[in-house]
Amino acid sequence: MDTVTGITAMAGDKPLTIEQSETYPWDGAATAILILVDTSDPGRENVIAENRKIIEQMLAQAGAHDLIGLASFDKTLRPETAVGAAHAEILTAAGKLRAVGMTTELYRSVLSAIDVLKKTKADRKAIYLMSDGLAEDKAYFHQDVVRAAKAAGVVITGLGFPRSVSQSVGLQTLRRLSDETGGIYVESDNNFQLPDEFLRSPFSSIDNGGRFTIDVANLIQAPASDRNIIAIDIKTGAGNNHVDIPLNVLAPRHDVKEIEQKPAVTQPSPTTTAPVTIITREAPAEPDYFWSWYLVLVGLIFLLIIVITAFFLMVYRQGRKKPAAATYAAGSTENKPYAYLVLQDETKKRYPIMKTTWRIGRGSDNEMTLQDNSVSRRHAEIHRAKGDVFTLYDLDSLNGVFVNDNKVTKQVLHEGDILEIGDIALRFSLLSNDYQLEEATVMQHTRTPLAH
Repeated sequence: MDTVTGITAMAGDKPLTIEQSETYPWDGAATAILILVDTSDPGRENVIAENRKIIEQMLAQAGAHDLIGLASFDKTLRPETAVGAAHAEILTAAGKLRAVGMTTELYRSVLSAIDVLKKTKADRKAIYLMSDGLAEDKAYFHQDVVRAAKAAGVVITGLGFPRSVSQSVGLQTLRRLSDETGGIYVESDNNFQLPDEFLRSPFSSIDNGGRFTIDVANLIQAPASDRNIIAIDIKTGAGNNHVDIPLNVLAPRHDVKEIEQKPAVTQPSPTTTAPVTIITREAPAEPDYFWSWYLVLVGLIFLLIIVITAFFLMVYRQGRKKPAAATYAAGSTENKPYAYLVLQDETKKRYPIMKTTWRIGRGSDNEMTLQDNSVSRRHAEIHRAKGDVFTLYDLDSLNGVFVNDNKVTKQVLHEGDILEIGDIALRFSLLSNDYQLEEATVMQHTRTPLAH
C-alpha cells in the first residue's frame, strides 16, 4: 500500500486548509468480516481441508479492529460463529466443516451473508467467499447480489478453488462479484493453496485509504466561479492522484432586511364590509383528459387484437408442421441426435446426445441430469470427434465411471457399451429408436439348380 506524503486542496486559485487527516484503521475503527465457505459438494472434501488451514492463517494476520465471523453454505447459509467471535471459537467451528451439501445456491447464500453484515455495526464490511464459483440458483442472480452489496456497503473478496480445468469457468462468477463490489479476486493453485503474498496480508485490500477534513468557510465570500470545484491532489510514493469535487456553497441572503422593512399590507377593517363582485367571465377550461384515455383504450384494444391474431397464426402453422418422426423418416439430418444413451431399467428411456460435448451429472446445468445421490453434481462428459468417435471422460467424480464393469477415466465408446454413472446403468448406441422396427433379412430355402 502506497503511503500518502501530502494532500492539497484548491478552489480556483485559493488554497484551502486541510484541518485533519488520518489513515485506516483509525482509532476506534471496526471492520466486520464474514468468511463464507462453500460446502455444497461431497467431492470437494479435500478443498474444505485446505480451506480450514487458510482460515487459520488469515486469523493469525487479523488486527484488533477486525471482527471476524464464519459461515458455510450449500442450499442455504449456515452461520457457524457470530461476527466478532473469538479466534479460538472460529478455529473450532472451521475444524467441523464438511462438504455434505447436494446443491449450490451461491447467490441466495451470499445475499443472506450480506443481510448478516448489514445488521453489524462497523466502519467497513467484507465477505471472503471461498468457492468454485458454480451456482445452481434459479430465482436469484448476479445483479441481485451486486445491488445488495453496494446498498449495504459490503465488499466481496473472491477466493477461487476450481475442482478441475473443465469446471474452472465457474470462477468467472467470483471474479465479477469481486470486481463489481470493489473487492479483489485471488485464485488457488492446483493444490488449492493461495499465494503467499495474499496470506501474509489477507486484509490489506480493506485496511487502506483514509479520511481528511477541508475547511471551506472562507469560500462563502469567494466569487461564484471559485466555489464550483474543489481540486484535490493526493501525493503518494507511486505518484500524484488528482480529483475534482463539485461544491455548492449557499451564500447568505442580503435582501432579508429589505424585505422586512417593507410596509405591511393593510387588511380591511373587520367593521368594514367589502363589496362582493360577481365575475361573469368564463374561467379557464380545465384540460380535457377524456380523449387521452380514449386513445389509450383504443391502442390497448388494437394491441390485443394483434396478439390474438399472432397466437392463432402460430397455432395454425404448428398444426401444419410435420412431426419430427416423419422428418427423420424422410432422411433429414437436421437436429438429428449423434447417438443415444439408453437407461438399463424397465423403462428403457432413451437420452439423445445432441451436442459434441455432452455433460452428465446431478446438477441441473448438465445436458443430461440424473437425480440420484450416487451421481456427482458434474460426473462425466462425452466428447464427439470427427468420424463419430465418442470418448467418455470422468470429471473427478466421487463414485467413478465404469464401462463394461471396468473403471475408466477416459474411454472410447462403441455400440452396446454399458456405462455405469454411480448406480445408474446406461447403454451406448448409435442406432435410433426406429432401427428396431426395420425388417430383418430372412434366409430363404431355395431349390438346388439342376446340373446339365
